[in-house]
Amino acid sequence: MPAVKQVTIKCDCDCLSYRKACEIAARAAARGRGPVRVELNRVVETTTAALARLIALRRELLRSGRDLQITGLRGRADHLYQISNMASLLPRDADTAA
Repeated sequence: MPAVKQVTIKCDCDCLSYRKACEIAARAAARGRGPVRVELNRVVETTTAALARLIALRRELLRSGRDLQITGLRGRADHLYQISNMASLLPRDADTAA
């Protein structure tokens, strides 16, 4: 049985909005069967609604045997992630966790 490839989705915006998180969710659902890695290297701001949408996406993926990790959060987006204690709900890639 061939290995399942990880799906990588890059967010190319400075602010992760709920609308952009919904676009990421749609792309993740349409691509592959493997785990999803969302690269947020350019994102410096986000909304709680956007992070909540990514949490919902992770739950959807887990129900279908997949998973989601984020990487590259910085600035205010990273601060919101940390103060909201989202590590258990929305894990970060091990090499980027603070």
